[in-house]
Amino acid sequence: MNKRGKSTAVGVAALRAAAAQERDPAVRNPDYLAISLLPPGLRALVKLRPLARLVLQKYHRTLPGAYYFHTARTKHIDAVLQQCAEQGMEQLVILGAGFDTRPYRFKDILTDTKVFEIDHPGTQAIKKERVAKLKGSFPENVTYVPIDFNTQSLDTLLESGYSATLTTLFIWEGVCMYIIPEAVDRVLWFVSHRSRPGSSIVFDYIFQSMVEGRCDYYGARESSQYVAKRGEPYLFGIEEGTIEEFLKARELCILSEFTPEMLEQTYLRSSDGKVYGKVYGYTDIVHALVPDGS
Repeated sequence: MNKRGKSTAVGVAALRAAAAQERDPAVRNPDYLAISLLPPGLRALVKLRPLARLVLQKYHRTLPGAYYFHTARTKHIDAVLQQCAEQGMEQLVILGAGFDTRPYRFKDILTDTKVFEIDHPGTQAIKKERVAKLKGSFPENVTYVPIDFNTQSLDTLLESGYSATLTTLFIWEGVCMYIIPEAVDRVLWFVSHRSRPGSSIVFDYIFQSMVEGRCDYYGARESSQYVAKRGEPYLFGIEEGTIEEFLKARELCILSEFTPEMLEQTYLRSSDGKVYGKVYGYTDIVHALVPDGS
């Protein structure tokens, strides 16, 4: 069992579930299904708002900016998914799916779309068990593919029904910073060489300065201390301001990049127009395209 993968999947789902209970719909996390995938104890905690607020107060001190970042990231990737669906996306691949609920939350727009959830075997087994309990069965259009990014390539997708001739969106959320650089390159090579031009990938990444322990942005010190204490160091980052060159070297071109400030202004404005919370400052979210001729 990959304990880091399991605990991270549960922790991220718990944050989404807690934020889905926010009273103000303008800043509420849209993942209303996250709570259903939590263990019973965590589910009960999230539902008890006074107790959940006390826990979140401590969490804000431990990892400042994380709670708000997860809501902004969920909203942004949801928006990318919806945009790609409107533009004719035929296939969806969720890399390191964890407890991602998009195949179920967006089932209406994904009815005719092939969906693949890629994750570590241990984490995926738990996810499938909880989905089966929640839904009674697995969606017919969803295929679950177990993989360890550090030791395996995405070529296993080709043996699972994935088609390199279909326009595909790859969602890679909260993963690349925890795997080795060679594994990151393997994933991006697959995207650029094993998907149809017009396909794309959306992913979040941290700055290289975080990996090297020299970052001083909001939340960086606490986050570095947190991962070090858990024995789960950051392994991959990209030098700030170099994402366009990084993608070009991997035969991808940038469609959009959302900085922390852009995430706050776009997704964290409360109903009164004020920015509800501050996200941590050492990560961006990029959407990259497989161009013609790549």
